[in-house]
Amino acid sequence: MKMTSGDQQMAAPQQEGMPDMAKMMKIMIYVSPLMMLIFFNSYGAGLSLYNFISNLITIGIMFVIKNYIVDTDKIHAQIQENKLKEPKKQSKFQQRLQDVMEQQEASKKQNKK
Repeated sequence: MKMTSGDQQMAAPQQEGMPDMAKMMKIMIYVSPLMMLIFFNSYGAGLSLYNFISNLITIGIMFVIKNYIVDTDKIHAQIQENKLKEPKKQSKFQQRLQDVMEQQEASKKQNKK
């Protein structure tokens, strides 16, 4: 299952002196559209309404994408399948870089002896 940044923050171990910080961050994600509605209310009504509706639509789109469109099991199976395929042929630059690294390691071993 793919973790969003909010999910990763919630899964992180709690630090001392920061109780329920992950819960507060998760709440802020959903409260921010309402806060913007209040803050931008001193501007033109169109701007306030635009920001509020835009944030609600974005939350809805992300919910639909995360829960209905992205099939994490299928993606994970594809990744595992790609791991089993034979490796790509190295470019000339990659091959030269690999050769130089091997020469450096060989010279380090000789210097230690």
